[in-house]
Amino acid sequence: MRVDLHPPSWATHLLSDLTDWQRAPLPVGEVAPFEIPDDAYFEYAWQDDAGARRPDPDNPNPRLNPWWDFASNLTGPDYRPDPWVAPDDSRPLGRVLRMKVVSEILGQTRHLLVYSPAGMAEASLPLILFQDGKAFFGWGRVPQVLDRLLENHRCGPAHLVFVPPNQRTSEYAFNPRYRKFLLEELLPAVEERIHCDGRRVAWGASLGGLLSSQLAWERPDLFQKVVAQSGAFLFSPDMDRKNPFAGNEWLTSRVLTEVPPPLKWHLDCGTLEWLLASNQRLAAALAARGAEVELITRSAGHNWINWRNGLGQGLMFALDIAD
Repeated sequence: MRVDLHPPSWATHLLSDLTDWQRAPLPVGEVAPFEIPDDAYFEYAWQDDAGARRPDPDNPNPRLNPWWDFASNLTGPDYRPDPWVAPDDSRPLGRVLRMKVVSEILGQTRHLLVYSPAGMAEASLPLILFQDGKAFFGWGRVPQVLDRLLENHRCGPAHLVFVPPNQRTSEYAFNPRYRKFLLEELLPAVEERIHCDGRRVAWGASLGGLLSSQLAWERPDLFQKVVAQSGAFLFSPDMDRKNPFAGNEWLTSRVLTEVPPPLKWHLDCGTLEWLLASNQRLAAALAARGAEVELITRSAGHNWINWRNGLGQGLMFALDIAD
């Protein structure tokens, strides 16, 4: 699909999935027609001379990014939402349990949601731990996706645990106190209220994908599977936080230098985002070390539409009926 964008009079730069947004804004004098895949979902914005990011006034499409209200979007002629995406007006069929955990480790009270499919609130089931819980619950509508998959016998049931962050970057990026809170306070509190059958999946997107992978890597006695969507695998503890595009790929280094724990991995990533190469390298390293790993790619960038389109496949992996 050929894209021909016309800068507004106030614009100084184009930001988009093709330029890693913050890393490489394109001066408007260099903006020219370009191609994206015919099945792509593509996000972009304009930057003004004050550095503010603003939507394209010529693009009437509804803005769909829950984190970036300035992100306009285009879709190729072959783009279709994943068939398991839950309709906007759908509601969870099961029980939504609201919980709070008073954390001595963090010195604060944290809130979370636990979803159990209809009629299964007291059942002993696998548990899926979601980082960015508010977004996965509300924007991704994961409970509704699970309901649809169960209705069609495409996966097994599970208790879904949705944990929102308070200080996302500082909590998710190599923070041992936050991991200790999740493992030693939050999970035990949740499992006093619901029955986990011993099977657990760590799930997250972007930094949440990195955190989920680290949780499972360090505690394979608790977790058996990882679902990481656009995992931030370019990152390392010694990275420059102001330049997230030049990390040292901490997890891939661990995979190559240590004996990988017996985890199963489901990675997905957009082909229009800067994290694609690091996800490909991690998948290759895991496969080379004998781990069970699959990498799914879609013609999209680093955004929630991409991740929402991967929820169905992720749940079918996490809750495979054959397991």
